Amino acid sequence: MLVIIIPSLIICIVSLVVAQVSYYLIAFITIVYLLIAGYALLAIKQNADFQIRTLSNLIESMIDGDYSLRGRLQTNQAFQELLNLINRLSDTLAKHKFEAKESRLLLERILAQMHAFVLATDAEGQVVMANASAKKYLFDGIDSEEKISLPANALGAAIMNANPGIVSFKQAPLVGEYFLVKEPFLSGGEQHQLYFISNAEQLLMEQERKAWQSLLRVLSHEMNNSLAPIAAISQAMQSKLAKQKTPEHQSLLEGVNIINERALSLTTFIASYSRLSHLPKPNMSVVNLAQLLTSTAGLFPDLDTCIADTCDIDIKVDKSQFEQVLINVFKNAVEAMSAQPQAVLETFVDVTDSQIRLTLRDQGCGIANLDNVFVPFYSTKTSGSGIGLALCRQIMFNHQGQIAISNRQHTSGVEVLLTLPKDLGDISL
Repeated sequence: MLVIIIPSLIICIVSLVVAQVSYYLIAFITIVYLLIAGYALLAIKQNADFQIRTLSNLIESMIDGDYSLRGRLQTNQAFQELLNLINRLSDTLAKHKFEAKESRLLLERILAQMHAFVLATDAEGQVVMANASAKKYLFDGIDSEEKISLPANALGAAIMNANPGIVSFKQAPLVGEYFLVKEPFLSGGEQHQLYFISNAEQLLMEQERKAWQSLLRVLSHEMNNSLAPIAAISQAMQSKLAKQKTPEHQSLLEGVNIINERALSLTTFIASYSRLSHLPKPNMSVVNLAQLLTSTAGLFPDLDTCIADTCDIDIKVDKSQFEQVLINVFKNAVEAMSAQPQAVLETFVDVTDSQIRLTLRDQGCGIANLDNVFVPFYSTKTSGSGIGLALCRQIMFNHQGQIAISNRQHTSGVEVLLTLPKDLGDISL
């Protein structure tokens, strides 16, 4: 505008001077011309400032994440085209923001419903993301906004140092076999680590149970086909030999009795596993744990059972099935302390925000081979069937709980830890 105004003003003044117009008129025309030119310059500048402010406000709102502002219609066609592009950009960003929010809410809902533990840590080991299960079971009593350092305890160190795959954790609340997935990822240009921890015991035990069922089905069919005629023939021989009183016949009778007894024992032994493979679903009811322990202890008068005050809580379990677990534990404790003058069993409970942990400790000789305690058919007892502890583990898993057995570290004896999720029922301390 100045390039246009200044030369035109000079030409106008020169023309008026050449035409010998009055200097007053030249001055008046010059002043009017300058006023009009100044007004035009000011209007153009204000319009340019308005357009720049409009663009600045639209871009600033998009930077702040507000895509609701739109540029209004303008008479300047070029500026209007630019506003249309910015409006389209705002619509696109708003759509992407809405889709991202929907995806995040869906992901959060999926993570919240997962029983597996999902964690994400930064390079310093600080937990930057944890799903509901991880917050509830791994970080009891820690607020979700509070900074959590994963390697702050033995469990965190075990998670960080473990190799991906099936991992055996021994630090509460992760006790047992778990499937661990570790994946590095970048966030904000920094290295992070994603941990996915799921309980592998339930899956492994289910696969193990199916394998045992398939094996038992074949063994039962083949052994029953052989044992049934053996038992029938031996019983027939027993009845005939029993009528004979000679020493030779009596010796034969003793051998036939052994054959018949072993045939019946094998049949009973195979049939006992059906209890483990056909265990009914738990029928939940609220029971008092202290009363349940007291009634179970009454079945073993030779056992001095010390029930702590912490056991006086209400739990929601299948009473008959959970009582069967306690009976097996009490029975094993009595047998382990049979050589001692006094058999003592200690029981106490630890309640956290997510779990109920019942601990039972005896003072027996301990277990030599802990790796096989839950293997069906394995038993170190001469009269044992190897079904009791396998049945206990199945019952605890059906209650969404766990059973862990270990030798006591600083003294003789065995420690049995029964874990139940607290949200199975109302807990009254």
